[in-house]
Amino acid sequence: SIFDQLEDTNASDCLEKLVDLSKMNPLSQAPLNQAPLNQAFVFIKPHAVTDEVKALAKAGLQEKGIKILAEGSIDGETIDKSQLIDKHYFSIASKATLLKPSELNVPADKFQSKFGLSWEDALASGKVFNAVDGCEYLGIDADVLDKAWAASKEGEHIVKFGGGFYCGLVEIEGKEPVYIFNGFFMAMRSKFTK
Repeated sequence: SIFDQLEDTNASDCLEKLVDLSKMNPLSQAPLNQAPLNQAFVFIKPHAVTDEVKALAKAGLQEKGIKILAEGSIDGETIDKSQLIDKHYFSIASKATLLKPSELNVPADKFQSKFGLSWEDALASGKVFNAVDGCEYLGIDADVLDKAWAASKEGEHIVKFGGGFYCGLVEIEGKEPVYIFNGFFMAMRSKFTK
């Protein structure tokens, strides 16, 4: 993805890559009045929804010449059922909720280096989960997983495979440790769906 190509690059390298990518698009060579218009769905994160922030966002967009076609609110149930956050944060959500671990392209060498266990053996153990299945298996909710994920991070039991792609060895008292992908996502998602 473009995100993966640009993540962790400094500003000048990022701009250079974007210019190179734009040269691949024949529409980028067309005069601006012939290029297609872009559209965006803009949302304000739940913790920031206030009248002041809404006014600031609207004014900022309009100052840049952006035409606002509609405004409104979407309730948590609709966000959940329509998987709007999962789609918006697809790169992260795909590993946390949408795909099973066996469907992921896990760098086996990084997994083994971090956890001392081969990726194949970990999968065969039945102790590898995406975040949603990990919660179900452990009998916990998003908040408990978030705290356990933070403890794993503090204990350096998390490996980053790429942009938005993490695996952690998660421990819950009284349960066997399990490997969970993108365990932080469930708490982030619940802020939008509750």
